[in-house]
Amino acid sequence: MTREAPGRGAVRRVLTGPAGRIGLTLAVVAVIFAGVLPRIADYAEAWALIRGMTSAETLLVGAVAVVNLVSYAPLWAAAVPGLGWGRALLADQASTAVSNTVPVGFAFGVGTTAAMYHSFGFSPAVITRAVALTGLWNNLVKLAMPTVALAGLAVTGDATPAVTTAAVLGTALLVAAVGALVGVLAHRRTAASLAATAERLARRPARAMRLRTPAGWVERTDRFRSESLELLRHRWLPLSAAAVASHVALFLVLLTCLRAVGGEGADVSWLLVLAVFAVTRLVTMVPITPGALGVAELSYVAGLAAVGVGPAAAAGAVLLFRFLTWFLPIPLGASAWLLWQRGVGQPWAAQESQTSQVRV
Repeated sequence: MTREAPGRGAVRRVLTGPAGRIGLTLAVVAVIFAGVLPRIADYAEAWALIRGMTSAETLLVGAVAVVNLVSYAPLWAAAVPGLGWGRALLADQASTAVSNTVPVGFAFGVGTTAAMYHSFGFSPAVITRAVALTGLWNNLVKLAMPTVALAGLAVTGDATPAVTTAAVLGTALLVAAVGALVGVLAHRRTAASLAATAERLARRPARAMRLRTPAGWVERTDRFRSESLELLRHRWLPLSAAAVASHVALFLVLLTCLRAVGGEGADVSWLLVLAVFAVTRLVTMVPITPGALGVAELSYVAGLAAVGVGPAAAAGAVLLFRFLTWFLPIPLGASAWLLWQRGVGQPWAAQESQTSQVRV
């Protein structure tokens, strides 16, 4: 077995370390915002459309944005009995701020959620189950949305090859995910087999990236299965409804921004906007940058332009949309973090530690 040259090993560590991730993020953002998007749309024209919004349009956009900001908390409240919407909102805002600003922010966001929930008195097992279930339900809705958009466009006769391809991919992944979920929850032997296979497949990329070798997935899957079954028997409907509602709220922000900003093609069918939204949500499932910064903007603008929205209108709507859904949660999340640091939500931790088990 040959050893890696010291110089090459140092380069690998830099590229895969924090400095490399920050460098990649900055490079992607700079290329998209300074190089690619200006070739699609003129920023000055987009800004002029935003400035031309009426007071009523501005208020409407703001109201829809506020609904979106609080829309994810019910999903956490459904996944963690006894949590309540207030503390769910506090933790969600703080973790979203972290996810939107730190490279590999999703992992740090999960860590933030875990730390806050632990301070509220919930056990690691309850927190782990909640993180897994909310993430799973969130991704199931993401995978289903292209199919919903395609069905609507097929009825109106506006289906496009791009939407059709995304819908087929999303449907295939959705069927596979639902099948795996049913197998894990309904059959202990199937769950063990799937976990063992996933662990085996993850070992090679983990070694290549010099990460800890995956181990114990079978035992953890069995524990997740037993702890989740009782909760899902009684709460699958609130979980599903909350997950769908959060995605609908996010979509409505994009649609409202487009209608309010106006411009050429801003009155395009809402089904076409939904198709662009659904495809972008699939594209950004693997986060290259924090909060998909740059990648999401490019996908939204290019997608809207492809379905008939003028470049300036598309850029104006998307930049406003991302300001409300990517940037605004950062200061709000920082405020939530400071409130938590001052003890907000924590005085009842001792009581909640007694109620953190599944209650129906």
